[in-house]
Parts: sequence; structure tokens; C-alpha cells
Amino acid sequence: MVGYLYDELFTKHDTGAHIENKDRVISIDESLRGMGLFKLRPQKATIEELEEIHDPRYLEWVKDAYSKGYRHILNEDTVLSPDSYEVALYAAGSGKSAIDAVKAGMIKRAFLNIRPPGHHAERNTGQGFCIFNNIALAARYAQKSGFEKVLIIDFDVHHGNGTQDIFYDDDTVCFFSTHEKENYPYFTGAQEEIGVGKGKGYNINRPYGNYCEDEELLNLYEDLPTWFDPDILLISAGYDLMADESISTARISFDGLRSLVRKILDFASDRPAIFFLEGGYNIESLSKSVYITVEEMLEYGL
Repeated sequence: MVGYLYDELFTKHDTGAHIENKDRVISIDESLRGMGLFKLRPQKATIEELEEIHDPRYLEWVKDAYSKGYRHILNEDTVLSPDSYEVALYAAGSGKSAIDAVKAGMIKRAFLNIRPPGHHAERNTGQGFCIFNNIALAARYAQKSGFEKVLIIDFDVHHGNGTQDIFYDDDTVCFFSTHEKENYPYFTGAQEEIGVGKGKGYNINRPYGNYCEDEELLNLYEDLPTWFDPDILLISAGYDLMADESISTARISFDGLRSLVRKILDFASDRPAIFFLEGGYNIESLSKSVYITVEEMLEYGL
């Protein structure tokens, strides 16, 4: 079966008219109804778990930020509301639910319809709509659950600078990112950034130029690290690379996305694969894209 995680609590991170808003997860949930998915319940991340990926000083700052009058992290991109800290704890902990279900033999695939997103959150700060790094916490939890080697694939149109930052010196987590070169966060994501220390070679960036189309993107996935032989795959699923999105120049079609998801699932083979919602802001395109992703997971038959 395919697991699916969503809860109305994710709508309580109130960003108003910001493009990263509650309508994203609501529309996805509506599009997936009736697909026969295995429902997962969100879990809250603990402070101890968050301290494995974030600086304790940053965690303390976020906890008290709204009550002290702060309404953003770094700049207006990353909004804080009265419930943002609590919701972010659940977003960060949601990967635990999927991993627990995998360990129990209930599922092999899952889609987590969560917000705020996470892949821009670095060790010392949130940014780019992200408060905590959801997929990074899941990677550490997976390792504690027996999945020693974790492959993180990030196909969001923006580079997952936060995930790269957290695992840059780590040879147990391999990070593979495809992203638009001339886009946020602008100063990370070069192909030459391959990791440091024992993590050298375990950070793989494959940036592309403006107006990327299906064939160019899919060719980059020929570089997925077959040599790494992961125990589990975690995927930062950002749908802002789609042709109908206004936040990038990429022109990926729905057929191209379907082929991309198939490539990832083919690479996963019989290993677990968990998809985490990151970007995607055109509501109609986003809900259709996630539907295609989940449909492919169901078609794969694991």
C-alpha cells in the first residue's frame, strides 16, 4: 500500500496571501480522496530530534519568536504566525510516521502532504518559506530505525541548500539535487559542491539552465548514485518546476513529471521511498502533479 499523511493542523500555519499558503495542502488532499491510501497520522518532532539537525540557539529563537514580536525569519519570505512553531514541529516529525509504518511492514511508499516545507532550512536558520528541515530530521530518524544509508533526492526547482548544509560532511546520507541554476537561493547548488571531509563525493548537484524541458531534466537522473546502494530513499518533492508555475522558467510537462517519478521509483526498486511536499504554488498544477506522483506509486505495485 501507499501511505498518505495529511492533517488540518497544517492549515494553521497562517501565511495570509503568501504563495505558500494553506490552499496548497487543502487542494492536494481533495485531489487524492478516493485513491485508497493508507492514512498516516502526524507525529511531533522532539527538541532532541531537532537538535540533531539544527543549532539549539535557533530552535530556542523560533520557539519564542512570535511572542517577542517577530513575524518573519530572515525576511518576508518566511512567515511566522501564532501557530507556526507548533505546526512546524508536526511537519518536521511527520516523516517518523511514514518510517514507522515502513518498519512495521504496512507500506513501502508514502506521500506526506505537509507544510511548512523544509529543504531551505539550514542548521542555523530557516528561510525560503521553511522553518525546520523536515526531510533532514526524517533521515536521522530513519538511521535510528535501521536504515543506515539514506539517499535524499530533491527535484524542487530551487536548490535544497538547507539539506546540503546539514549533511555536507556526512557519508551516510547522500544528497542528489536537480534545480534551476539562476534561481533562489542563488549562491548554492553548483556542481562543484561535492561535500567535505568524509562527506566528499556524497553531495551531488545537477543544476540546469533557464527554460529546462523534460528531456534535459530526465537526462540528469541518469546520474543517480547507483554506487551508493541506499537502504531508503527520501524525496523532496517540489512541483515549482512545472510549466504552469510562475516562480521559475522551467517547462516540465505532466508527462515529464510522470517519467521523473517512474525513474525515481525504478531506482528505488524494492527499497522504501517517501515523498515530502516542498514547493509548488499554482494550485491546479500542484494538485494534478501530486495526483500523478501518487498514481505512479500505486501503479508500481509494492
